Amino acid sequence: MIHNRMIKHATAFLLTGLFLLGPVTGATAHADVTEKGLFGLVEISSDNLAALPLWLKVKASFPQLANAAAKCDARIEDCESQQMTLWRTKIAELQNSPKRIQMQELNSFLNGWKFIPDDAGALSDSHWASPLEFISNGGGSRDFAIMKYVSLKELGFDPDAMRIVIANDVLRNKAHAVLSVERRGKRYVLDNLNDTILEERLVNYYVPFYSVNENRRWAHIPLDFLTAQDAAGSNQND
Repeated sequence: MIHNRMIKHATAFLLTGLFLLGPVTGATAHADVTEKGLFGLVEISSDNLAALPLWLKVKASFPQLANAAAKCDARIEDCESQQMTLWRTKIAELQNSPKRIQMQELNSFLNGWKFIPDDAGALSDSHWASPLEFISNGGGSRDFAIMKYVSLKELGFDPDAMRIVIANDVLRNKAHAVLSVERRGKRYVLDNLNDTILEERLVNYYVPFYSVNENRRWAHIPLDFLTAQDAAGSNQND
């Protein structure tokens, strides 16, 4: 179990804006600490998304995507692009499939979109592509994860069971993003670098910085970091 002082240190770091999440502003945030979060790390969640304005902008674009999809579904001639037609056809095809098949097929299907290497700026803080932008232009790993998120949500997946995860790829020593999906007590990783979905327990080369969905955001903290902070706090109190 996490020591109470360690929880205090972890929560303090989240609320002061470390771990790439920025400061908490506006309404008071509710934070929770989970000892065994994504990829086995300690995680702190907050229901305040104000620190991620670019994600809020993407989230605000979801109704525009829904309107474009509805027009395309109603009349194929009103599809905005060939890519939109392909996406809507795949969604319709998967509507009645088992959830595991939906995840597998959608992951492989969307991985066929144009990939813009993350080192070209796709993981920068200057722009997060909306799903409509991704459909037309492709994108980086974060954009793939967001597109998979909105697609699975349309297929009936609970948004609270999914997270866009920004992580360090320790094999390539660079930032990378994936979609994490929790299903029947297991977590699955949907990755634009792999057409096969894998259980999280089999993926040991991603160390998450932070993750987010429509309702919450999480900071991910190695347990040894919290242990060091706890020890430092103990020394100061001696």
